[in-house]
Amino acid sequence: MIKFGTDGWRAIIEEEFTEENVDRVTLAFAKFMKETSRPSGKIYVGFDRRRKSDLMAKRAASLLASQGYQVFLASSFCPTPCVSWNTKADRAIAGMMITASHNPPQWNGIKFKEEDGGAASPEYTTEIEKIIEQNDKNPPIPTTSRGGEGGFDPHHEYVLALQKQVNLKRIQKTGWKIGYDPLYGAGTHYLPQILETDLVEIHTEADPNFGGLNPEPIEKNLSALIQLVKKRGLDAGFSTDGDADRVGAVDENGNFVDSHHIYALILRHLLSAGKERGEIIKTVSTSNMIDLLAKKHGRKFYELPIGFKHICKKFREVPAFIGGEESGGIAVRRWLNERDGLFSSLYLLEIMAYHQKRLGELIEDLHQELGPHYFQRLDLHLAPDVVTKARSKLSRSKIDSIAGKKIVKTNFIDGFKYHLSDASWLLIRPSGTEPVLRIYAEAPEPAGVTKLLEAGQALVG
Repeated sequence: MIKFGTDGWRAIIEEEFTEENVDRVTLAFAKFMKETSRPSGKIYVGFDRRRKSDLMAKRAASLLASQGYQVFLASSFCPTPCVSWNTKADRAIAGMMITASHNPPQWNGIKFKEEDGGAASPEYTTEIEKIIEQNDKNPPIPTTSRGGEGGFDPHHEYVLALQKQVNLKRIQKTGWKIGYDPLYGAGTHYLPQILETDLVEIHTEADPNFGGLNPEPIEKNLSALIQLVKKRGLDAGFSTDGDADRVGAVDENGNFVDSHHIYALILRHLLSAGKERGEIIKTVSTSNMIDLLAKKHGRKFYELPIGFKHICKKFREVPAFIGGEESGGIAVRRWLNERDGLFSSLYLLEIMAYHQKRLGELIEDLHQELGPHYFQRLDLHLAPDVVTKARSKLSRSKIDSIAGKKIVKTNFIDGFKYHLSDASWLLIRPSGTEPVLRIYAEAPEPAGVTKLLEAGQALVG
């Protein structure tokens, strides 16, 4: 069975991610389009740098064209948000991206984008799953009709549009030395092209094994960027994941800057300097700093299940201007109803240039305003039956304190989240994209985070 997770369908290459299964998903997607009154129209198709991504993208594009659609296939690898932007800007009916995002090298998959460029909603992908099952029972009759099949240059209009989102001259005038690590992924060469300035860019070669790393911009995967910033005396370093929709950063002292602080810095700037209007969205695993900023500025905010598809769906329902999640995905509505790691990197540079402060200094300001916040995530690679037992145990457990702190509130919309008396919290949740049980913790001091993670492990043990 083909099932969509928190963001798309993902599977092991040559086990479940096969030509046959890509065809099944693509034909079901085309049938869904037809059944929802979209028998024709433009569809943008892109692909990342993973093994077989380009071949599967060409196969999917050809199949969609055979179903009567005008298909635009990327001329080279590109970020997922590039497909999202082109879909939105060209008023296409959908976008399709061959990628497994931040997953390990043996994985690949498919993401769908709706007309606004945002991630396909749960309802959207559930219908595709149903059609796959229907087609398996009654295979569709092959068609000889052809639509238009063309291409698009992912480095052209998308790059020009990104350049207009920030004050490029102000950034260039700082003369700051910047490092960039695309983690061998689809963001390679994009940031230097956008900034039109020299960057120290690493891990740019084509490597479907991602240098032995998972292409996720978290601290344990960014040791090379951290060392680069320290060794070269750079003013900042930025990193994006395998399909460049997530962001991570390193400050001028070589300290990793997590997505919580990135989101908080962008939100604070938009609320104060940008005077942005509207509401705020976050996921259940995201920092309390977002809540504090929302309350300080009198803005309504929403806490949703993990997965950007939930944020994108909420964007379609309420007048929110920003949404973000712990994994490094941040969307600013005036750009896209979808996360974009390159946009987030650019906007951080814009904030630095506006305040004439580097990232470390900006985070000090943030902590002075909101109090210190420290976060860590622990990934436990466990057998499926162990994860099931842990979930069952937590659902039955009645606990009133964790790590010596009283539980003041719980939130079980996605996993098991416990808010504690000192404003810290613990979340235990099975991943929606990998065979992993994740434990998240935030506290006012690093030692508190460590204790919470240890307590979380004991709870699932």
